[in-house]
Amino acid sequence: MGEEHGSLTAIVQELVYTVDHKKLGLMYIGSGLLFFVVAGIMATLIRVQLFFPSSKFLEPDVFNRFFTMHGTAMIFLVAMPWVFGFANYLVPLMIGTRDMAFPRLNAFGFWVFLFSGLFLFSSYFTAPGLYNAGSAPNVGWFAYSPLTAKAFSRGTARITGRFLSF
Repeated sequence: MGEEHGSLTAIVQELVYTVDHKKLGLMYIGSGLLFFVVAGIMATLIRVQLFFPSSKFLEPDVFNRFFTMHGTAMIFLVAMPWVFGFANYLVPLMIGTRDMAFPRLNAFGFWVFLFSGLFLFSSYFTAPGLYNAGSAPNVGWFAYSPLTAKAFSRGTARITGRFLSF
């Protein structure tokens, strides 16, 4: 015996297993909207901090983390998924095909995007790990290589690597 068509588990199962370009496009747009709300809350907290001079609403390190994550989320988890979502939904309809060229790869791309965004935001909730590492990055909105150096971003929550330092 199967599930009913209108039940919540049937709807969730249909969304998890779908390869339909229209549903995936709407899922991209909906997930981007979810991350938009989270990044908007961060932007609001940043603005509250900047509203009064010498405000102690957010600690400087927390402010830097919010600033970095807000910029990252707005570009990579909001703007780009909205573009991908509209393209996913509209391009096959405009060119007259039934679906995208590789529908399973298309669905895999959505799930990678969603779990990577959740993984990125989970860095706020993880405990400090080895050598106090394991928190959100705090290198600024653009993560330019001079600003990610140890002199400008002290601590372990910075982006490191040889490709970032010149």
